[in-house]
Amino acid sequence: MEQASRTGSIMEKIQDLLLDTQDVEDFLNELARFTAENLSGPRGEVLCGITLLRHRTAATVASSSERARQLDELQYNYGDGPCLRCARQGVLVHIPDFQTETLWPDYSATVLEHGIRSVLAVPFELAGDEARAGLNLYSDRPHAFDASAVEHAVSYVAQASKGLSLAVRIAQHSDAANNLKAALDSRTVIDTAVGIIIAQNRCSQDEAIELIKSASSTRNVKLREVAAAIVESAGSGPLKTHFS
Repeated sequence: MEQASRTGSIMEKIQDLLLDTQDVEDFLNELARFTAENLSGPRGEVLCGITLLRHRTAATVASSSERARQLDELQYNYGDGPCLRCARQGVLVHIPDFQTETLWPDYSATVLEHGIRSVLAVPFELAGDEARAGLNLYSDRPHAFDASAVEHAVSYVAQASKGLSLAVRIAQHSDAANNLKAALDSRTVIDTAVGIIIAQNRCSQDEAIELIKSASSTRNVKLREVAAAIVESAGSGPLKTHFS
């Protein structure tokens, strides 16, 4: 009964975070802070980072503190480590004490210099194959994550996975919308520049486009930048794309 009550409380809190935060980034950072608070205990404070792997690129998308973020990014410099292995392979990785760790000796030595003795990395269960993620828990103490702490962390991540999956989907839709807007903005500028060239040179549309492409190639700048310069030189000023 107590375990069910705790599960319900955590799920309700994560749902509240989704509803109360302004955007995906805020939600993820609040989730990391809530996770660190929830999983800290008698063995000391836990630092939390969330690693997201998309298009084979890893990044810390949230952290409970600046120190947690720095610890995650230390690992990226080595190209491998417990948190990256967790996110890439979807496996739990537990290092009880970095002083006796032999799998990643260089990384372990660096982490020890930053005062970290143990880490627990637990994979999130995300829907689809576009993204993978792992929850990274750091402690200044050796053997900070006993069997009970590991079980608690795994249970917590299972509950938090739905919230993270939703956040990732929202971010993907946001990225798609931003990419679409950028494409439409470029199309608007290029079409306007083509019209200006046709009016000035009394040429065809194909000829106008070829002139812009030639200038782009010669100057080694993007097509949109050439088009924008043509529009501004004609006195039209910066253009805005209007959506109906």
